[in-house]
Amino acid sequence: MLATVLTRGGHAGQRYVVTGPEALTPADKVSAIAAATGRELRFTELTDAQARRQWRAEGWPEEGFAFLLDMWATVPESVAEVTTTVERVVGRPPRTFAAWATAHADAFGRGVP
Repeated sequence: MLATVLTRGGHAGQRYVVTGPEALTPADKVSAIAAATGRELRFTELTDAQARRQWRAEGWPEEGFAFLLDMWATVPESVAEVTTTVERVVGRPPRTFAAWATAHADAFGRGVP
């Protein structure tokens, strides 16, 4: 889409909200990657305490934990809105996440146990 906006006129002063064609949860995205790679994957949401324990074990700085937890807890509902911007500007619908995951399956280690 960016190439279209930069190379074709009529976009000066415009503000575009660009999304894919569907709103997906993290679990939906993991399922799409699993299907694309042929791997058995699952998404498990952590409690705040579990997340803190994991971040601590990974060596993350404790002073950032509250920010991270608050950021994930206060995601605005607007992130689930789907727009038609890409199709209107480019003339074709945006690619689905599943199609993107399939095209990039090797980056996820297709078939790696």
